[in-house]
Amino acid sequence: MNKKMTGGINVGTSSILVTFVLLCLVTFAALSFLSANSDYRLSLQTAKRTTEYYEANRYAELYMANIEGQLSKHYQRSGSEKDYYQGIEKLFADNEMITVNTETSPVTLTYDVPVSDTQNLHVCLAVAYPGKDDALFHIVSWRTQNIDIWSGQEDTQLLDDGIGFMEFE
Repeated sequence: MNKKMTGGINVGTSSILVTFVLLCLVTFAALSFLSANSDYRLSLQTAKRTTEYYEANRYAELYMANIEGQLSKHYQRSGSEKDYYQGIEKLFADNEMITVNTETSPVTLTYDVPVSDTQNLHVCLAVAYPGKDDALFHIVSWRTQNIDIWSGQEDTQLLDDGIGFMEFE
């Protein structure tokens, strides 16, 4: 009558299983939190960059409207196409933001509007003499441009090719 009972599942096995399930749930919760936090920070950075870009875009359009007004007044004062093109450099001589290039055909006006510490919005306009389409200028480029802030060696750059150093100029 001394029968020993050998049970199938002990209390210790169920405790280990519950502990394992809880560890899995805590791990998944931590990973979900980290992922959500990372997505949140990325969305804040994206919103900030987008806001900065559209603010710079607004200023660039204001500059463009100002340029159009000045070119319109200059067109009304000039007697010929030659006078019109010759007076453009003098028209924007006192403006530090706008660069006039008279060596190209057509004459181009370029300016940069800061987007952030590392980017500018670069605008290039080709000046036109009003004719068939009555346009005072055409937009050549309207793009963001990275500002080079790296302060490394200016003249040469040394690279390790595994054997020795190679020098590039």
